[in-house]
Amino acid sequence: MGKVDYLTAWQEMIDFTKKRDQTTEDEFWICEHLPVFTLGTSLKNSILPIRGIRCINTDRGGKITYHGPGQLVGYPLMDLRKNNLYPKELLDLINRTVLSVMREFGIEGLLVPEAPGIYVSKPGGANQFFNLAKICSIGLKISNHSSYHGFALNVSADLEPFSYINPCGYEGLRIVNLNEIAQNATLESAKIVLVEKIKEQFREKRS
Repeated sequence: MGKVDYLTAWQEMIDFTKKRDQTTEDEFWICEHLPVFTLGTSLKNSILPIRGIRCINTDRGGKITYHGPGQLVGYPLMDLRKNNLYPKELLDLINRTVLSVMREFGIEGLLVPEAPGIYVSKPGGANQFFNLAKICSIGLKISNHSSYHGFALNVSADLEPFSYINPCGYEGLRIVNLNEIAQNATLESAKIVLVEKIKEQFREKRS
């Protein structure tokens, strides 16, 4: 999809999900977004721009995050019932997919209980994120047994906007890019690997 305005992508996801029936094939969209803060259903309290970057209240789970160029955003548009998937199993599939992408670049990702997303080791931090930084955010919406929204993997993004907010609702949570740890990682190389791993992980589940 390339670089897409967030509102445009969100509306297209809603339209796709509303129109789909039992014959509709699942799709997995990959894109970048123009700079935007998005608020999930547990933190709908602002529509005012933050330092010139607009805020959008959405219907996904979670709190607040930032999207911008240099992130790989993935949207699995799936019929969970047809695929015999529970929402937690879809989340597990997304986690495994992103973790396998990171391993291709020599990075071991980590999961944190009660804090969705994927993390990496990084000295510093505090509390449950001591010696951790977040590299991938995840937030889903399930409607009529179908999923939309998804994940955002930071590859080469401008991370400064994250300092304007409490990322995912956590004060002091540090954010990191893939190319900070794997210098050979580019948005294009990461996208190629992501497409490969999506095919592997999701085909394996459906076979």
